[in-house]
Amino acid sequence: MAITFTRNKQVVRDLQCKSIQRHFGSRLGHLKYFGLSSPDMKDVRDWAALFCEFHVVERGREGREHEDQHELLVTAAVHGLSRKMTLLRGEIDAIILVGKDCSGNSVVYPFDVVSLDYSGCILYRDKQNRATRLMAVEELIRQQAAHDRPWLLFLSLRLDAPLDGQLKQALADIRTELRRYGASADEVIDAALAHEQDEVRFKIFVPYFVNQVASKHRLRCQTAKTIIYVGNRGARMMNFQFLLRPEAGALAPRFPQERLVQVINSPFREVRAGRVVETTLGLPKLRVLGPNGLEGRRSEPTERPSPRETDDPIPIGAPE
Repeated sequence: MAITFTRNKQVVRDLQCKSIQRHFGSRLGHLKYFGLSSPDMKDVRDWAALFCEFHVVERGREGREHEDQHELLVTAAVHGLSRKMTLLRGEIDAIILVGKDCSGNSVVYPFDVVSLDYSGCILYRDKQNRATRLMAVEELIRQQAAHDRPWLLFLSLRLDAPLDGQLKQALADIRTELRRYGASADEVIDAALAHEQDEVRFKIFVPYFVNQVASKHRLRCQTAKTIIYVGNRGARMMNFQFLLRPEAGALAPRFPQERLVQVINSPFREVRAGRVVETTLGLPKLRVLGPNGLEGRRSEPTERPSPRETDDPIPIGAPE
C-alpha cells in the first residue's frame, strides 16, 4: 500500500486546506470529515489539527480487504489519531447510497468537509449499468441538505473513460439552456465536444450536475476554479471544490444561482511541477447577446500565471 502523494497532488491538498481554513476559520479543530484517505493517511495527518472527527472509508484491495483496513487502523494508532477516526468498511458509493458500511456502521451526518477522491471517472457504471457515483453524489447532497449548515465538497476524478452518452446528453441540455439567454452556445459546446482533452467537457458537466442537484435540495452552490494536474503513474486528474450553503428562506427548490457563463468562462488552474498556472486549454469564452449585439468577449491569453497561486481557489464570481 506504499502509495504517496505526488508533488502536484500535495499542492492540490494544500489548496483544499486553505479553503477549509478560509470558510471555517472560527470552527477549526471542531470540524467533521467524511471521505477516502491515502494508505499512509498523510492527508488525514496533515489536517489533524483542523478536525475533531474523521470518518474514513476504506475498501481495501480485492482479497486483502481486511488486512488493508487493519493496516489503516494501525497507522491511525501510530499517529495518535484513533480517538478521532471512525473506519467505514467498503465501497464509498455503496456506503453513501445504503447509509451504512459492510459491518453495519451508519454514516452519521452532517459533515463539514466531504472528500470524494475517486481513482476513476465519475461516470463509472456498475454491472447493472447504474451511474453509481453520480447517484452517490446526489444522495450525499440530499443527506447533507437536511442539516442547516454550510459544507465543503471536494471531488476528484481520473480521466479514463470515453465520451459517455449521459455526458453528451448533459452537454446538449446545457446548449439548450444557454441559447435561452442568447449565449454563443453552439460555438462553445461544439468546441467542447470536439476538443481532444476530456477536461474541457467535465469542467462544464460536473459543476452543472452539482449545481442542479444542490438547487433541488435548496442549497446555494459556489464553485471554485477547476484544478487539473497529472497524478501517480501519469494519470490525468481533475479536482472540483464546492461550497454548499442553505438558501435562506427557501421553501421550495430554486433555480441554480450560479450562472453557467461563470462556470464555463472561468479558467482552469493547472498544477505543473508544483506550481499553479491558469489556462483555458483553448476553449472559447461564451459571448452573451446585449442590446446592441454580441458583448462581453475579451481577447485573453490561453494561459497565464495564477494571480494567487498560494491561495485557495477563488470562488467563481468573486472579485479578483
